[in-house]
Amino acid sequence: MHSEFLQALAAIVGNANVLTGESDMASHLVDWRKQYRGAAECVLRPADTDQVAAAVKLCAREGVAIVPQGGNTGLSGGSVPVGGGRREIVLSLARMNRIRQVDPLDDSLVAEAGCILAHVQQAAESVGRYFPVSLAAEGSCQIGGILSTNAGGVNVLRYGNAREQVLGLEVVLADGSVWNGLRSLRKDNT
Repeated sequence: MHSEFLQALAAIVGNANVLTGESDMASHLVDWRKQYRGAAECVLRPADTDQVAAAVKLCAREGVAIVPQGGNTGLSGGSVPVGGGRREIVLSLARMNRIRQVDPLDDSLVAEAGCILAHVQQAAESVGRYFPVSLAAEGSCQIGGILSTNAGGVNVLRYGNAREQVLGLEVVLADGSVWNGLRSLRKDNT
C-alpha cells in the first residue's frame, strides 16, 4: 500500500481486499459492454455492513467519491468510476453475498446487497416460495444493483418492479452511519 489512505482502507477490510493492481482492477473499471471506462484509486471489497460504514466514514473525511458496484451488468455505465482526476474508489459488493435469513412463515428473506439474483431465487425455492424478479443476467447480477435501479425483468407486469418486492433495507448513509430499516411487516404506518 503506497498511501496512508490505502493503508487505512486495508486496516478496515484487510490487504487482500484493497485491489490496486492494474490487472486486479481492470474488470471493475469498465462496464460489461465495454462502452464506459474509468479510473479509481482502488477497488475495495468489504465483507459486511460495518466495514462499509467504516470505509464510507473514511472516504467522507478524505473527500473521496465512492462508486458502488454490484455485478457490473447494468447498461448505463452507472457502476463505472468517472476518473478524470477526481479521487474515487470502487466499492465492490461481491463479498457481501450472504442470505442472512429465510422465513417461510413470514414469506420473507434477508439478503445482502452482493447476493447473486439466482442464489436468492434458489433460497426462496428451497422453502417452497418464489422470488419473482427474473433478468437475463440473473446468474451474475446482484440484489443491491437490482434494487438501486428498480429493475423490472420478464415478470414485471405480473409482480411489479424490484422495489415492490422489498419490505425493508439496511443502509449505510453518506456519513458512514447505518440506518436499519429491515422489517418483515407488510404495512407499517409509522
